[in-house]
Amino acid sequence: MRCKPKNCSIFGVRVTVVRQFMKLNKHYHYLGKMCLLATLLTSCKAINLTEQLPTDTYTVPAGQYNRLPGATGSNAAEGTGKISVDLMQDDSVLTLSPSSGNQQTLHVNLSAIDQLKLKRVTFDLDVLTIPFKIRPSVAGFPEQLNANFNAAMYFGRRVDRFTIQTTRKGRASKTRLRGTGYGYGGFVGIGSEAVNPFVTNNRIDYEYDGFVINGGVAGIYDARRFNLGLALGADFLVDRNRRDWIYQGKPWIGVLFGINLN
Repeated sequence: MRCKPKNCSIFGVRVTVVRQFMKLNKHYHYLGKMCLLATLLTSCKAINLTEQLPTDTYTVPAGQYNRLPGATGSNAAEGTGKISVDLMQDDSVLTLSPSSGNQQTLHVNLSAIDQLKLKRVTFDLDVLTIPFKIRPSVAGFPEQLNANFNAAMYFGRRVDRFTIQTTRKGRASKTRLRGTGYGYGGFVGIGSEAVNPFVTNNRIDYEYDGFVINGGVAGIYDARRFNLGLALGADFLVDRNRRDWIYQGKPWIGVLFGINLN
């Protein structure tokens, strides 16, 4: 990785500004540190490098499209608007077929593209794991940082943005393809939680790992090398002690990691 955390830019804000977010409530400092570390990593450009564009429909700025080699520039693709193209990548060659207008299909070598920005909107289906949750104080019980097993199916809207850029020095040139994705949606899953006298108002005199069903909303960031995000959800114990469990249906916030299925 070429960029160092202290030199990385985070959505236009320097790391020195982001440090202010570390002034969180002392009960949430673990979550704050994880979020800061994730933001530092995803801001490094080396993380976003990719080699292959998925075959799909994209929108492209009309001005950039008209500057591609072979583009004729029709009324449908002029000005500052956007056009929709069906795109396919074969090694270092892009095939772009406009979905409307009089533009002809282009076959462009990546090294011939000075700069091109592409946007794709899709339905997202992921498998998530939530390595830890932070639970607010409930019934006089202090805040909890739980690290029990949790797995869930996530479904939502996803936006991918890709940038192709070629830099030239004399006769030498270097083309880079970067991509990031983000999305938001809901999730439903299963997990296990500790059930004991302390979290049941002393209604039981034994302890065990209870089976829970969870659900909620989540936001995901995909840097091509890994997926991560934040989740806001609630757990529902399914056995006979569910009415006495103090966390039944109570909200929690957690960090999640995902595997893209589509």
